[in-house]
Amino acid sequence: MIFAAVLLLASCQEKKNFAVDPAGYDFSEVLAYGSPFKLGIIGEDFTRLQVYYASVTKTDATHYAVKGFSKVWDNVQSFDGVIELKSISKIVPEPDENGEYVTDHVDNHDAYFLECSYSFPQADGEFNGKSLNEIYFKGNKALTDDCYEGADGYDNNQHIGTFTYTNGKETVANWGAWRIPESDDLDQGVGEFVPSEKYRDNGWGTYYNAFFNYEEGELNQLIRVNSIFEESRQWWDPEAPKLDLEVVDNHFEVAVTTPAGKHTYQFPSMYPPEYKDINFDGYMDLYQTGDEERHDEGACYLYNPQTKEFENCPSFHDILHVDNLVVFPQEKVLMTSFNFTEKGEFFYYLYRFENGKFVQDGTVMEKDNIFYEYDKDGKLIHQGEYPTDLSRIWGVCFAN
Repeated sequence: MIFAAVLLLASCQEKKNFAVDPAGYDFSEVLAYGSPFKLGIIGEDFTRLQVYYASVTKTDATHYAVKGFSKVWDNVQSFDGVIELKSISKIVPEPDENGEYVTDHVDNHDAYFLECSYSFPQADGEFNGKSLNEIYFKGNKALTDDCYEGADGYDNNQHIGTFTYTNGKETVANWGAWRIPESDDLDQGVGEFVPSEKYRDNGWGTYYNAFFNYEEGELNQLIRVNSIFEESRQWWDPEAPKLDLEVVDNHFEVAVTTPAGKHTYQFPSMYPPEYKDINFDGYMDLYQTGDEERHDEGACYLYNPQTKEFENCPSFHDILHVDNLVVFPQEKVLMTSFNFTEKGEFFYYLYRFENGKFVQDGTVMEKDNIFYEYDKDGKLIHQGEYPTDLSRIWGVCFAN
């Protein structure tokens, strides 16, 4: 009887911690928000720590199995641990000047704090601590409250804890999406995280050079692009390609090392190649946009995970005016534009990757402040004063 009473008391206490019953939701995507985490610290000297969740799987109402990897310098370790949901509490908005409580969160849904504990043991020690997510609920889904994503100071999925080495020594270990909790004078950014020069030699060099180094000069350009390559590399995968940009006879070449060997890919000009997933298969691709003034069509090499090599993509050269290519990963489209200023006409083109090649998926012409949308066969299907008067996908692309 006493044992049953204790269980009942514990159950009641747990329910008080949850404003929403966690059993009815899968928080896997919420818990993985921000992974791979580029921003993390370990030790009092703010040495850079990176963390990647390879999988987050719900095992019961409040427990999630996590498989992942950590990286400090060149030391990559795998871990197999658990996240436990501790509480879900509703966020009460601040009153406005009229004393009214109005939510400004996504879709006007109420926002909540999700607090968890985590334990990630690996070969040389163990991560332990607490994490905090801002979330909301829509239908039967738990979602990350990212309506302020991109705003100054935005952060989410913040982890505050320690790392205990196998010899018993314990040190600080924190990470998060967009910012690092309790990073003190390491973070010199206002609108976004910027590593202080004071700690830049503690593993933050490539991060700074990739995103904040805009100095002129050929050498500096090489440093920046190679840093972008390194920051984009899937470091948790031992078979992930390693890229090295070089200048050869007034054009760029990228030397790529993979398990299949070392190969070199040429680009026709001194315009820096991009390293992004442009066919949306989960693997990073190499491309250089063309330019009419340079009289070149650019170049595109798509990564083939079967051969572990980059392969030339001829259909990329059919993309119109690719010197201003914009990638929209969520919509899985590319958008380019061209202006006939003398006629007051502005054209926008959408492309999708289908059946192994890029195909044009639609066109919008803007003239006299009216938008005209044409399908892939050139038939007018919508027009209006705003991009939102067109198909949804155009509204999303113009908004970004």
